[in-house]
Amino acid sequence: MVKFLKLYEKIGIFIFFVAGGIFLSIASPHFLEGDTILNVIAQGTYGAIVGFGMTLAITLGGFDLSVDAVMALTSVFISILIPHMGMILAVFFSLIIASCVGLVNGFIITKLRVNPLITTLAMMTIIRGVALLVTGGRQIVIQKKEFMFLGTGKILGVPNPIYIMIVLFVIFYFILYHTAFGRHISAVGSNENAARISGLKVDFIKIAVFVLVSFTAGVAGTIRTSQALIGIPTMSPGFVLVAITVTILGGTSLSGGRGNLWGTLFAGVFVSMIYYGLNLLGVQIYYQMLSVGLVLIFALFVDGMRTRYLEKIKVKGIKV
Repeated sequence: MVKFLKLYEKIGIFIFFVAGGIFLSIASPHFLEGDTILNVIAQGTYGAIVGFGMTLAITLGGFDLSVDAVMALTSVFISILIPHMGMILAVFFSLIIASCVGLVNGFIITKLRVNPLITTLAMMTIIRGVALLVTGGRQIVIQKKEFMFLGTGKILGVPNPIYIMIVLFVIFYFILYHTAFGRHISAVGSNENAARISGLKVDFIKIAVFVLVSFTAGVAGTIRTSQALIGIPTMSPGFVLVAITVTILGGTSLSGGRGNLWGTLFAGVFVSMIYYGLNLLGVQIYYQMLSVGLVLIFALFVDGMRTRYLEKIKVKGIKV
């Protein structure tokens, strides 16, 4: 049983991924066409990109509910800043603003000792309010048509969002698995008190992780803004559900200490496959959201069962 649970943690998402691919290839003769596959992957980049940051947060033992609001805030500031400073600087400063939300989250959580759930939930409401206040509740059209290339353009036939996702995956993979900082994230998630006693700068680690989560949300918001050419203060309501689903379904343990970035990457594409398949079957959007919620419940159930079983055998002195 132990071997099965540990194997599921590593490759469970790949089983779902393959099964989904087989189902869609049967349901639609066009699914295996190159353009269709690339489009499905491109649609999965949003969940995967934000999932990379969420993977670090959950590995740390927390999570961030403000990511969809950060996406909206980034969208708004990009649309406001592009006419004044051009596309590159507008994106740069908007991503800094997005990252500052994570900085505030991390500060409140570490210095004021407020629960991450309460902190990020409150910040989500505040940031949504700021985005609506700055725009007066209106969407802002971006006149620079060239900005669309970031989100809709292709290089060598591959959509640009896929390249962005791959670059971020490589960076976050290196951070989590090949740096002392990544090992410290896992250590804090496994046992925060032991990490403090060991001399780790736990507060700094937490703040840095929340900054990275907000940064990934900012990147996703930038891509979506580029595709729509509109600054949307109400962008992606409920997208945090997708980000958490992707992370947990990918094999990152909700109890902290273990992150699975490969799983997050494939889970992002798998959730995109769910939406594609349901669209193919003519299922309405609210049923699609219901389906993603059910997938999240299933992932949480499996994670909880795995955690309880492993804890039980640890008590018995069995090495896992």
